[in-house]
Amino acid sequence: MRIKVLIIAAVLFVEMQIAAFAIEPVNIIVDQPNAPLRITAYDASFKESSRYEREGIHHTVKLVNDSERTIVAVEIGLVSFSIWNEFIDRCFGISLDQIEPEGVDKGTWVATALSDFTFLTGVAYVNRVRFENGEIWEADIKNVLSVLTAIQEGVEAEDILPGSALKSDTEE
Repeated sequence: MRIKVLIIAAVLFVEMQIAAFAIEPVNIIVDQPNAPLRITAYDASFKESSRYEREGIHHTVKLVNDSERTIVAVEIGLVSFSIWNEFIDRCFGISLDQIEPEGVDKGTWVATALSDFTFLTGVAYVNRVRFENGEIWEADIKNVLSVLTAIQEGVEAEDILPGSALKSDTEE
């Protein structure tokens, strides 16, 4: 009996030591001064498949409506980088919850990619907002890209936006 207790204690001690050396994920919120919606909290991490959770990179975002208008749809850009600071993937978290002025919303989206287990850095930004009157606000992608290229040089708009949302430099 005593040997079993010692073995269990040794195994737990080793597991705690291994966990102590784990690299903690880095979560970055891109600040956009003119955005009608603000990300107030962001947490991203890779989770293995379990009985109640899908395997992948889980992005959880909390939002506050800083405008004086009701928001009816939100698109959050979620970009993932590996432990080598290499681009893994991007996805968009879409919420159709109505958010009143000064209202709060929260959502979690799971992104999957072939190398998602190498996740280290997550970046979140407000990509698009639709107001109750039909007007649409869009992010300043140059601002977003400045944050992303600080992690990995060479990241371009084509890497993070759906084809229909791309705006070329000639449109300015």
